[in-house]
Amino acid sequence: MQVTLTHHTPTRKSVEVRVPAPEVAATFQEVITRMAPKVKIPGFRPGKAPKTVLLKRFGREIESEVAQSLVQRLFWDAAAAAGTQPISQPALENATVKEGEEGQFKVHYDVAPEVTLPPYSSIKLVKQKRRIDAEAVEEHLEGLRQRSAKFIPVEGVAEVGHYATLDLKVKPQGMKSRTYKDQVVQLDPSRPFDAQILGMGPEEEKAFDIPVPLEDPNKAVAGKKIHHEVRLKDLRRREVPELNDDFARDLGAFDDLKALRAAVARDLEEAAERDAQARLQSRLLDGLLDAAPFEVPTSMVALQLDDYCQEFAQEVSQQGVDPKRINWAAYRQHRLRDAERAVRSGYLLQAIGNAEDIQVSEDEIDADIRGYMEENKIQTPFPAFKADLERRGSTTEIKGRIRTDKIFEKLLASAQVSEEILDKEAFVKLVELERKRQAGEPVSRFDAGGLEGGELETQEGGDPVEAEHVHGPDCDHDHEAEKPRKKASKAKESSPEGEEKPKARKAKKAE
Repeated sequence: MQVTLTHHTPTRKSVEVRVPAPEVAATFQEVITRMAPKVKIPGFRPGKAPKTVLLKRFGREIESEVAQSLVQRLFWDAAAAAGTQPISQPALENATVKEGEEGQFKVHYDVAPEVTLPPYSSIKLVKQKRRIDAEAVEEHLEGLRQRSAKFIPVEGVAEVGHYATLDLKVKPQGMKSRTYKDQVVQLDPSRPFDAQILGMGPEEEKAFDIPVPLEDPNKAVAGKKIHHEVRLKDLRRREVPELNDDFARDLGAFDDLKALRAAVARDLEEAAERDAQARLQSRLLDGLLDAAPFEVPTSMVALQLDDYCQEFAQEVSQQGVDPKRINWAAYRQHRLRDAERAVRSGYLLQAIGNAEDIQVSEDEIDADIRGYMEENKIQTPFPAFKADLERRGSTTEIKGRIRTDKIFEKLLASAQVSEEILDKEAFVKLVELERKRQAGEPVSRFDAGGLEGGELETQEGGDPVEAEHVHGPDCDHDHEAEKPRKKASKAKESSPEGEEKPKARKAKKAE
């Protein structure tokens, strides 16, 4: 077997392999022996047709299977003989196989990148953390009150602000009618439909027409009347509990409002610390990635994109959307940069872990599993539960996550970290800035094509245009980080703002 290696990129290689004629002939015989009983040829019993007849009738199929068999059998040894270690399956470019002759095939494959580590000790970082003050605590308590609201049945007729459950039939003029069941509406007299419901009582029925303005954007009904037939099934008012000791006791094991307030403050502090720590790791990883550019294998990026698509398909399915309706090609293109950065993060963290000889013991894996079982009150015996995780490959993922955490601990232990405490206004601005950068929106005049320090419309040089961002050593663009996966926390919902933060994308674990 002769092997010729070609370097296409730092991570993409190909080998051309020449196979001796006797091995090609032996493979032909194996394929024909395997195929003969499965094919039907007039005049011959199954498995009794001569080889010459089979080659004449199924020559292309046999040659294709011979080529695939040779690739499967010889590729890994050929790649190793060429001094490379593949991380992807081979992609066959061409093959020439004839019985009795020397064979040849050429395959492409990916290899891991060579990562040259930048200096990573004594890095200067700023840890930005939200201040948890009395205002933040009260805002969260108010959120708890609103989420604890009850819907109380109403005796009497519908009034402004009531929640009405309706069955209705809607028939636009000149069109077919449609029926809707159990529609819930909070009554607002500024809406013509709601105004008709005011004064109705439970189980009362009513029919009425509502004219549609000529300027309505829906041209199909603009200027027409819509006939409604309504039955009011249920009427309720929303009652928000008072913020007092009884409310605190209803929420859990709190003696009074003071105890609840203290618990909320504690949970918000823990959530703010986790948020600040995750943001710190994100910026640390950003700096290291920018200082260590290297190409990533396309096959690994494709696998990461597959993960993103699977997660997104689950999300939209839970929202009642058929995943088949998603433009997956567009979605993959949208997440391409994220996937490339995730793969780069994994290789970079792996290289740092190897340089620092960071290991994960079996005891650490067991402790993590036991913690998960305790947190989720899993009663299965530990040996059986761990064995099931091992069968599913989950212990490898756990090991990688633990190693990633230890790598970040090592990096941050040697970093020079200063802390900046942000008030509410500053923190909201920070979150919005991160959201815009994650979405690729312009965040400064420079990003929009102008110069810092002046109004765009007053600057010379014509109308500003969208500038293509150039990544360089002095780049101030906040490249979105691949944050390491962390355990779920009991205070996950305790965001100081009561609003969702931009989601951190997953870093590939340093396995």
